[in-house]
Amino acid sequence: MTDSRISPLYPFAEAARIAQTPTSTLRSWFPKHKGESLNFLQLVEAYTIQTLRSRHQLPMRAIKSALYYLKKETGADHPLALAHLGFETDGCELFITHLGQLVSATAQGQIAMGQVLKAFLQRVDHDKAGLATRFYPFTRDFRTDSPRLIVVDPLFNFGRPCLARRAISTTIIARRYKAGESAEELADDYKCTRDEIDEAIRTELELACAKN
Repeated sequence: MTDSRISPLYPFAEAARIAQTPTSTLRSWFPKHKGESLNFLQLVEAYTIQTLRSRHQLPMRAIKSALYYLKKETGADHPLALAHLGFETDGCELFITHLGQLVSATAQGQIAMGQVLKAFLQRVDHDKAGLATRFYPFTRDFRTDSPRLIVVDPLFNFGRPCLARRAISTTIIARRYKAGESAEELADDYKCTRDEIDEAIRTELELACAKN
């Protein structure tokens, strides 16, 4: 059986919408990618990169340097989707935990110390091998207090954002709300809480704003 995480589920425009970055920017992050769609692990990498840029203001040149080093050292195609590397950043460099030490991936392996910031990786679930299985996107401008009510999981809703507890598409909820149905009516119809409905609508608003 093919691992759904490596299936091309996300056309660039949709991947860019979820990662909250312009499509042209996303394409620049995957210059050697020949297809028109990304897989889930690539989406996790894109979302991690955008988090590093938006939440931690890490320069893209530092991220690219870190990715080159990580791929070389780990042999992994998608190192940013791994759990065991223990990513951290101080806003200038990207660090990994290696042999009990904090190593600067940005500086090609030079030992360094930095402030521990793990905003995004705390929102990723991994399998026993340490590879990402699903993630809970930020819904409040990359704030760490964003609730984990919305999930992106390649096994549900074709990998698009949906309610974590009910696997109901946030896009459908937002469309019904925009068409005039109240949040209370939607919560009753889908047998979920008002908080879940509000978060689904907020997710779509956040993604729409990021796209613009």
